[in-house]
Amino acid sequence: MSGPEKKSGVWIDRTPPPEIAIPSDVELVDSPEHADGVVVAADQPWDDEACRRLPNLKVVVRSGIGYDNVDVAACAAHGVAVCNTPDAPTVSTAEHALALMLAVAKRLKNSDARIVAGTAGGPGRLTRPGALELDGRILGLVGCGRIGSRLGRYVEALGMKILVYDPYLETAPVGELVGLDQLWASADVISLHAPATAETRHIINTDSLTAMRPGVVIINCARGALVDQEALLAALDSGHVGGAGLDVTEPEPLPPDHPLLGRDNVVVTPHVASTTTVGIVRLIGQALEQALIWLRGGTPEHLLDPAAAHPSVDRRVNP
Repeated sequence: MSGPEKKSGVWIDRTPPPEIAIPSDVELVDSPEHADGVVVAADQPWDDEACRRLPNLKVVVRSGIGYDNVDVAACAAHGVAVCNTPDAPTVSTAEHALALMLAVAKRLKNSDARIVAGTAGGPGRLTRPGALELDGRILGLVGCGRIGSRLGRYVEALGMKILVYDPYLETAPVGELVGLDQLWASADVISLHAPATAETRHIINTDSLTAMRPGVVIINCARGALVDQEALLAALDSGHVGGAGLDVTEPEPLPPDHPLLGRDNVVVTPHVASTTTVGIVRLIGQALEQALIWLRGGTPEHLLDPAAAHPSVDRRVNP
């Protein structure tokens, strides 16, 4: 008589929400050392060393869009597939970008601080230096994929105009496709939705900030590497940049004494844009689904390197 069928061992770097039903052929393990597949967030590095340390590993799934923390080529060399879940964080992240935009534009941090300090009454109670009305203003989207285009649709309801820079698009799903120089010169608010690459590193820098309109608001829910924070600080100090809303920074999180913090025109959140209650269910659920497709011998929709499916790689759970 044969014994019970071996279950696929999957390690998830956070406790799965109770809404996610774990299939009967899956065993959640408490360590990646015992896993056939792992589901990881942005702060978990996976490289050649990790693959060597985990000889049973068959698939890594990044629970989100960006996968700059995963060395796809190194994983493929070890026969480890890499997937992501590009659809999962769209709604939550676009909403968060909108929330940051509104919080900075309306100077909510300043108003809250005056209430807490007991200085909100009296003749100056209606003063909100730098507060913006967004109707008729121009939003510049750097990157217009799933999240950027959704944010674009949101701000259309506010009466904003949209300019888009995305070198991978021939037509813009929202707004008007323009060159980067035109976007810098025209936008009142600039929101970043591009991956972290050699081309996009510090795309917000001294030169680009100087080219922008006085009072511009910078929003970043993409990757911290897109912004030269020293250049941003200088532009904030000079008043050329009117404010910033940052969900991603370098490092993450920022230390409590970082000069970006404590400013009433800067709102910083700790890389949480996608992590609403519903968003986490989508992120973990879709990541687990991608892992199981691979472990069961199929090809996931969001497989990042087809070379990992080379015939020499034995994808059977029970070889």
